[in-house]
Amino acid sequence: MAAKSELRKTAGTPAELRGVIDSLEDEVAIVVFDDDQRLDWPRRYLPQAAKAGDAVIVRVDTPDETRWPGQADRAGQIVLSPGQSINWPTSLKAGEVSLSIEVDARDTVARKDRVRDLIDDLFSKNS
Repeated sequence: MAAKSELRKTAGTPAELRGVIDSLEDEVAIVVFDDDQRLDWPRRYLPQAAKAGDAVIVRVDTPDETRWPGQADRAGQIVLSPGQSINWPTSLKAGEVSLSIEVDARDTVARKDRVRDLIDDLFSKNS
C-alpha cells in the first residue's frame, strides 16, 4: 500500500486528472482532459458501461493488468503505448505505473447541466 501512496501524492497538488470521454471509436475512447490534454484510451481499460459524454477521473496507480501500463519519469511525464504520453500534474517516482479510469456520474450530470445553462443563456439573449 505504501507504493500506491508514494506514486500518487505530492503535497498541495492534484493526484488525478479529470476530463470527458469525447467519443468512442473502434478500439479507443477519445478522452479530453480539463487541462486540454488528450489520450486515445484503449477501450479494454475502460469501465464496461462508459459512454461518450461521461466525465472521468484518471489516477496513477500501481501496475495491474486491468489498468493501462506506462513508464513515469520524475518530471511527471507518463509514456504509454502505443506512442502516447501525458503530462501528470504532480511529480512521480520514475518507473512502471498504470493509469486507472473511473466514470464520475455526479460530475457528468454537473457538466451537462452547465452546458444546458450556457445554451439556454445563449438562446435567451438572441430572442
